Amino acid sequence: MSSLSSNEHRDSSSNHVDDCLAVGSIVNSNSHMDYTVEIFNESDRDRPPERDECGFGQPVFIRKTIGGNDYLIIGVIYDTQLVDPDQGRSGPRLAQENQPQFTPGYVEERTTLAGVALLGIAEVTDDETIETPSHKMPRWTLSVDDVVKQCPDGVTRAFHSGEDGSLQIAYIERLLDVAGPLGAEVTLAIIERLQELFPDEVHQRVLSVVEKNVRWQSSIDRGVMR
Repeated sequence: MSSLSSNEHRDSSSNHVDDCLAVGSIVNSNSHMDYTVEIFNESDRDRPPERDECGFGQPVFIRKTIGGNDYLIIGVIYDTQLVDPDQGRSGPRLAQENQPQFTPGYVEERTTLAGVALLGIAEVTDDETIETPSHKMPRWTLSVDDVVKQCPDGVTRAFHSGEDGSLQIAYIERLLDVAGPLGAEVTLAIIERLQELFPDEVHQRVLSVVEKNVRWQSSIDRGVMR
């Protein structure tokens, strides 16, 4: 049993994957690498995520058991959309606050949807950390109602660390393709986060080069020469 209460979660710098904040659940997919997540609100969880805990560029993960082994499918939030089911409806609602006895199932709450692009996978160890991170395309599909959790900075760092301590970011081209018009921006958001997590000079130089390449490619795609 977890040593943390239901209202407590590991801090953002942790390198453990247990007791992480649940931010939402999968409601559909656009492709094998692109999923739509409904963000939890007060009616779903006692402790729903704050805006800064499920914002643009936030790393997330889904835990799956495959063949008896636990894995993390790691992704990033690259887009959000507000949904109001009453927008455009004509006439009064069938369910009102003063009429709790009649609430048809098709009356839904306003909600926030997030687009999540998958980045890769990692194995979960017995001590609830990760090992053997891979930035290859995950082979397994996710499922509707799979819970999406906030990925702590320690896990994000481990996911981007090679066996020799080197920095690895092998998913960029795929992320740029999946995230479309927002691909460059979400990639730059990840790079900014990694610049904080990898302060060593050698890693900073690598990230600086990657950042310049992404900005240059983005300017070319928009027809802007700098």
